[in-house]
Amino acid sequence: MSFAALPLASKVTVLRGLGPARAAALQEAGIDTLRDLLWSLPYRYVDRGSLRPLGSLELRGFESDPGIVTVLGTIQDLRQSTTRVQHMALTELLLTDGTGSLRLIWFNQPYLGRSLKMGDKLLAFGTLSLGRHGLEMRGPQFEILDRQGETGWVKRFLPLYRRLGPLSGAVRQKLVQEGLGRVHIAEDWLPLELSRDLPDTLAALRLLHDPPDDSEALSLDEGDTPAHRRLASEELFAFCLGVALRRAGRMQRKGLRVPTSPVLREKLKSFLPFHLTGAQRRSFQEIVADLTSGRVMNRLLQGDVGSGKTLVALLSLAMVAETGGQGALLVPTEVLARQHAASFRRYLGEEAEGLQLLLGGMKAAEKRAALARIASGEARYVVGTHALFQEAVAFHHLQLVVVDEQHRFGVKQREALKEKGGDPHWLVMSATPIPRSLALAVFGDLDQSVLDELPPGRQPITTRLHKPEAAERAWEQVRRELAEGRQAFVVSPSIDPSDEGKVQLRDIQAMEALLRAIFPDVGLEVVHGRLKPDEMAVRMARFVSGEVGILLATTVIEVGVDVPNATVMVVDHAERFGLSQLHQLRGRVGRGSVRSHFHMISGSETERLQTLVETQDGFRIAQRDLELRGPGEFFGVRQAGLPKFQVADLVRDRSLLLRCREAADRALALGLSEGQTEWLKREQVRLRLAEIS
Repeated sequence: MSFAALPLASKVTVLRGLGPARAAALQEAGIDTLRDLLWSLPYRYVDRGSLRPLGSLELRGFESDPGIVTVLGTIQDLRQSTTRVQHMALTELLLTDGTGSLRLIWFNQPYLGRSLKMGDKLLAFGTLSLGRHGLEMRGPQFEILDRQGETGWVKRFLPLYRRLGPLSGAVRQKLVQEGLGRVHIAEDWLPLELSRDLPDTLAALRLLHDPPDDSEALSLDEGDTPAHRRLASEELFAFCLGVALRRAGRMQRKGLRVPTSPVLREKLKSFLPFHLTGAQRRSFQEIVADLTSGRVMNRLLQGDVGSGKTLVALLSLAMVAETGGQGALLVPTEVLARQHAASFRRYLGEEAEGLQLLLGGMKAAEKRAALARIASGEARYVVGTHALFQEAVAFHHLQLVVVDEQHRFGVKQREALKEKGGDPHWLVMSATPIPRSLALAVFGDLDQSVLDELPPGRQPITTRLHKPEAAERAWEQVRRELAEGRQAFVVSPSIDPSDEGKVQLRDIQAMEALLRAIFPDVGLEVVHGRLKPDEMAVRMARFVSGEVGILLATTVIEVGVDVPNATVMVVDHAERFGLSQLHQLRGRVGRGSVRSHFHMISGSETERLQTLVETQDGFRIAQRDLELRGPGEFFGVRQAGLPKFQVADLVRDRSLLLRCREAADRALALGLSEGQTEWLKREQVRLRLAEIS
């Protein structure tokens, strides 16, 4: 029976054996078209060459066999019972293969008694352990083979697909095979420079869903075959093309041309407390070029902790504020907003009367007065939190918006602010150094300036990692610094013990009791996210002014708190933080001319945390963080703007992403065909490009 060839955009419901329940399960998983189905690759390949005869299994030492063991056998005995002590459902079976046998055990999965049957041929994989009856495998994953008298698995590689509700992995595999047999891919949109030496799309899909016996097992598992590169190239090229188009559209938008003059330059110099570093000068020159170009600026300013982004932001705001416009600085927390406003006032001197702070927690009369100053243009420098998004805020002549810690603001919030001032210039700052591949993905259509040198006089920070039993060394350092008249930060990961479920953490209250016992004569303030903004501001102010010696905090102090007299920080349960987050925290000390110290206390993940002991280069730390945690968790929260790649991986494929970026720029310069434009529209919907910066 022959079927007409189907385009990739065909609905998956054209395939046989797909009833309403199964179709709904696919749709819920985001699989709507044949393209979605075929790009959803197996999550694992079982290599027949890696199968272990049951009689050859042994436990090396007492620890389990290294890695995952894969076995194949027939179910000879199957029993269900309940454990004596905790009354858990217990499913046990005996697997045999002619060379020996192995006991498989599952806890609290009584439904397995219905899905497994005596005589089933079972492929199982998991780690080995030693039980009462010898070797066993606890809670292994498995696939049932050869139930309907079929010949079963004869090829070297068996692709495995995740179960989706009522849709088993085996049924998914059948759907994929039918889809591969019926799909027709008419045109190839990948430029020759990217497709050279790679299989075409359909061949790549066949190689990955049905790998030939001579495939490289490790490359298959790591997603590093030519077939993977082909599909990843298509995704990344579509993504880069979309970003390049958006950037090209932005470059055509007329922007307010900010005037400059020798008089203005002298005025800006008068605000500077010291000479700019080379990197600050270069970045500010790039910003000036944007502001005077007549096009809308969209620039990302990123730099390491303490590299002086705030000063570059102030100069940019002053450029518009001192020539008749308004500039707004948008920050994630009220603590940070107050801090920025205070430092701006110091730099601006007499011009500080043009500065206005706008916070959500202001009293009604105070807020009315602030809104009136912003609307009249009397406030030329506006510093605020999300309160700047409120409908009541009307700007007089908004020319520049500086966003600090961009990843904490949603796209819709940024759009809301854009609507308030026509089409202002945008300067986005990130205190988390972002590896270039991730910066391209999240902030793809922004021009980039990087501050890669520290201001003169900044001392390197001594970094140490201690096991909990050696924590006294950290407290000894705190004692020494306090004796010298300096101050200390202590960071705790949770506000109360219930925060972290089963993991037993020393919460902030327990840490407060410990600190009061160790340092009974030292003033101590505690700050965390549940405090009212006013209360937090009062407590922080006491530490900033030097009234108290120790500030115990959660990560509310991660960015922006500037206390040059604080020379030591101790982070408890350091394993609870990402590397970039710890690097941010470390940046709160070492802000004066005295050598500073950073101590981490942790009983686990010491190899990962050792990265911070070895380097103070924020970009290297960020790259390591990205490799360990993946792009979705890099910012500490799921980044809404990340494209949803099915095959491409922003860590593994970072060099490919840069090649695709260059290819996209060239393709755009040559002009896109109608077919390419249609293909790109479909890909952009799939990659969720509309949500990106």
